[in-house]
Amino acid sequence: MKIAHVEALPLGSPLDEPLRWGAMVVGTKGGIVVRITTDEGLVGIGEAGFSSEYFSTVGPIINHQLAPMLVGKDPRDIGAIWQQMLDATHMWGRRGIETYAISGVDIALWDLMGKIAAQPLYRLLGASKPKVRAYFAPSLKPVEAIVEEATVAVGDGFTAMKLRIDGNIGAAVELVGSVRDAVGPAVDLAVDANMSYDRRGALHLARELEGLAVAWLEEPIRSRSLTQYVDDHTWLADRVSIKLSGGESLLTRFEFIDLMTRRTFDILQPDATSVGGISEAKRVADLASTWNLSCVPHIACSSGTGIALAAGLHLILACENTPLIEVDAYGGPGWDGMLTDPLMVQDGYLAASDAPGLGVVLAPDADERFAVAPDGARPYGSQ
Repeated sequence: MKIAHVEALPLGSPLDEPLRWGAMVVGTKGGIVVRITTDEGLVGIGEAGFSSEYFSTVGPIINHQLAPMLVGKDPRDIGAIWQQMLDATHMWGRRGIETYAISGVDIALWDLMGKIAAQPLYRLLGASKPKVRAYFAPSLKPVEAIVEEATVAVGDGFTAMKLRIDGNIGAAVELVGSVRDAVGPAVDLAVDANMSYDRRGALHLARELEGLAVAWLEEPIRSRSLTQYVDDHTWLADRVSIKLSGGESLLTRFEFIDLMTRRTFDILQPDATSVGGISEAKRVADLASTWNLSCVPHIACSSGTGIALAAGLHLILACENTPLIEVDAYGGPGWDGMLTDPLMVQDGYLAASDAPGLGVVLAPDADERFAVAPDGARPYGSQ
C-alpha cells in the first residue's frame, strides 16, 4: 500500500456573530482539512492548526512541500514519516507553522491506520477508557449571556466548564462568581486567562479566584519567550494554591521539557493539531504521566470541523492521565453537514464509536458546500 495523493484544503462557514476566544476573535468557523488517499482507495482525514484562517501559510507547506515527499510512501510507517517531515522543515525554525502542517498529516495517517486495521484509533493507541467527561467552553461574552449558557449546559448534563476572561480582574472575578452562583458547587469551573496579565496581575487574579473553587487557571501571564513563559508561571505556581495549566501553543515535546522538570503547571494542554499530531501529543501525555501531571489536551474550538475533536478524543481515551475533554459550545461546520456522523456529548461524556480510525467522515459534498477562499479568511462569495 502506498500514498497516492495528499491535499490540504480550507473548509468552513461564516458566523453571524464573531466569537471571542480571549485575545482571538473568530469570524469564520472552519479548519485546514488534510486528506490522504492511498493507491487502494482508502482515505484518511486530519486537521492542521486551529483555524482555516491559517490556510494561506500552512496549506502551501502541506500541498507543495510535504505532499511530494509523501507520495509513494507506505502510510503505515507513521513514525518514519513524522521524522522525515520534521527533518525536511527544520531549516524554517523547527517549531512554527510547519509543525501545524506536520500535525495535520500525522492525524490523517493515524485515521488511515485505523481504517487499514478496521479498528477505532484509541484501541490501536492502547485503550485506557471508553469515554471521558466533557467540559463546556463558551466564548467571552457579557456576564448575563454566559450565565444563561452555563445554566443550559448544566441542564444538558455537563458537570464541568471553562470560562474565558480578559485582562480586567474585577470583571473576571464577577463573571466567575456569577457563574458559580448559577451552577452551584458541584460543577467544576476552570478559567482561561489567555495570557492577559503581567506577573503581579496574575497573582492578584489567582488569589481572588482561590475563594471560588476554581479547578484550574490557564496561562494567565503574558509571555513572549519560552524562558519567560516557564519562569513567570513557575513564579506564580510557587505563590498560589490554585492549579495552573498551559501548553496549548507549544510545539513538539521538546518545548514541554522545562514545564515538566520545574513542575510549572499541574495540567498540560498540548493540541494534536499543532503540537505535532497525535503521535507527538501522545508522547507529551505519556511524559506528563511520568511526572504525575494531568493532561487535558487543548481542542481547536475556533475550528468547529469536528475533526480536531475526534483526534483529541482518541488521544485522551488512550491515556490514563487525561480526565477531561474540551467541547466547543457553538458547534460549526462539522455539525452542520460537513461530517456525516459528528461526535455528540451524551450525559456530560464523550465516547468514541467502534468505527475505524477517527470515526468521522467528510460528507460527499463537503468540498463544495464548505469551500473557503484560498486565504482562509472567509467563504467564497461572502461579504
